[in-house]
Amino acid sequence: MSKAVTPGSGRASGGGGAGERAAGALDRGLAILTHVARHRGISTADIAQALGLTRSTAYRLVDRLQEQGWLAQAPATARWQLGPAAVRLASAAVASTTLRDAAAPALRKLGEVTQETVSLGVPNGLTMVFVHRERGTRPATVTAELGAARPLHSTSLGRAYLAALPQQKLEDTLIELVRDPLSPVTAATVSDLHAEIERTRERGWSQDLRDFDESSCCCGAAVHDHTGMPVACISVAGVAERMGPLIPAYGPLVAQVCRELSYDLGYLPPAS
Repeated sequence: MSKAVTPGSGRASGGGGAGERAAGALDRGLAILTHVARHRGISTADIAQALGLTRSTAYRLVDRLQEQGWLAQAPATARWQLGPAAVRLASAAVASTTLRDAAAPALRKLGEVTQETVSLGVPNGLTMVFVHRERGTRPATVTAELGAARPLHSTSLGRAYLAALPQQKLEDTLIELVRDPLSPVTAATVSDLHAEIERTRERGWSQDLRDFDESSCCCGAAVHDHTGMPVACISVAGVAERMGPLIPAYGPLVAQVCRELSYDLGYLPPAS
């Protein structure tokens, strides 16, 4: 039986069979591709150091990946980035995956664990629109039909989306909210929303404690696609008296579900 390979070890942990050596090379090659995806514009020497490979092994594998089109050198820096073969594979994966189909099992699982109403929303202008829902076994206050819109500023779906935006896009969106005549966010109150977004980023999940609806509380998190942008958010909502004390426990759960779904959609978080 083949022994496991640790990508950073630079070699297989078992003996020297041809199949085992091939598996070891494959694991190291995949580790290189994953590392380049996370650290765009990296040298072969940096790859070797980060993954614990010898320089000769790193150069050999990188050359092979370049030959097959999995890696390419950036024109300006001659450092490595993903090549056309990786791009084609990613495009095929994206084309074969629809957000709602990919999210449905995760939503069902989250609903089973919390027994509360779990919703999937997507951004539409300055609102989030419900596109899928799993109703829990407990009494719920969420009555809006699919297709209904909710504001960005006062809901867990909206706050999760805002918190996941790149900083410049967030600032532009906040300006739009202030300028929108239908939005209650004003120049005097936008700083409060900004502070709530920062708290959301620090927690890793958003919350709405009777802010949108006096009878309900909810928490949420964002789903990212392969480009790194938030494309949807998931929330767990329930009757305020019951749900309020559970928010600190359910927030991390919905955040974990969103991380797993983002990974399935091709998202790799930036290196810390």
